[in-house]
Amino acid sequence: MRHGLFIDTGFWIALLDRRDRNHQAATGRLGHLLSTFRPFVSDFVLFETLTYLNCSLGRHDLALRFLDKVQTSTIDVLEVDKTTKKRAIDLFRQYNDKDFSVTDCTSFVLMAANRIRHFAGFDAHFVQMQFLNAVADG
Repeated sequence: MRHGLFIDTGFWIALLDRRDRNHQAATGRLGHLLSTFRPFVSDFVLFETLTYLNCSLGRHDLALRFLDKVQTSTIDVLEVDKTTKKRAIDLFRQYNDKDFSVTDCTSFVLMAANRIRHFAGFDAHFVQMQFLNAVADG
C-alpha cells in the first residue's frame, strides 16, 4: 500500500503558475509523486487554489480545468467537517508563536487523522509540524 501524500495549495499554485518561483520544482516532481504516493487534498486547499487561479491570476478557465481534473482524478478530497474545524481552531489557538493559517491547521488535523506523513508543497509550516516534504526529499 502506498503512503499518503497531502498536496498543499503552494504546490498546486507552483504547478499551474509558470511565473511561480517553484514552478520547475513542482513540474519536475509531479510524475514521481503521483506514481509513488496516494494523493490527498482537502476541500479548503482546493478552494484556496481555485480562488488564487481565478482572482490572483484572473484565469477562471484555468480554475475550472483544475477543478475538473481533480474531480475526475484519483486524488482523494478530504472534507473539513465540523470536528476538523474545531480541532483546527484549537491548534490555531495553541500556536500563538507561529503564523499558521487556519487552512494550514485544517491540513495538519486532516493529515494526522488520516495518518498522512508526507506533503507536497513549499510551506515550512508543515515541516515545523514534523511532516515530511516529499518535494524536497526526492
